[in-house]
Amino acid sequence: MYLRFVITQINEDSHQSQGLFRAAGALLESGDLDAEDRQKLQDILTWFNKNLPAPDQAYIRGRVTFWFRSDAQECIQRMWSLVHILSSHNHLVELHKCEHLYNIIYRDDFQVAAFPHRLDGKHTVK
Repeated sequence: MYLRFVITQINEDSHQSQGLFRAAGALLESGDLDAEDRQKLQDILTWFNKNLPAPDQAYIRGRVTFWFRSDAQECIQRMWSLVHILSSHNHLVELHKCEHLYNIIYRDDFQVAAFPHRLDGKHTVK
């Protein structure tokens, strides 16, 4: 199973719901955070920068979306912390689950990247 945390805003490149990392970056740049939430958000993003492999830039293009593998428990736990911060700042967060993804172009121990496909079998849990 694969999990993708998103907000309801559509990403211009992928034409899919925007992922939380982009939403978190925009929230940091907005200046709408108090010092405590800013530090929490920066700590979460720093952890991901250190612990989540970054694929080659060739994978981060166009309509590709990233999904966590359901066994990446520490990543998923930290994503829930990110959900809490974004939700408290008026972002509607959804969790998309998918049993099978077609068009996977990248995978590591924590995540996959795939081009969206009409047969992906995604369902949303709010």
